[in-house]
Amino acid sequence: MDYIMEAILLILAVVLPLTCVLIFLKTLISNLGDSRIITKLPTEKKGEKSK
Repeated sequence: MDYIMEAILLILAVVLPLTCVLIFLKTLISNLGDSRIITKLPTEKKGEKSK
């Protein structure tokens, strides 16, 4: 009985963090591919010289 409980706890300890990471990566990738919001890149002024 102890081995079954230990196996269940080990599976939960591996599966739960893995599902959290996969959900996080899925939302991160979907946000990266979201093109509804387009931000303009900052443009340099012509009068300033960068070294």
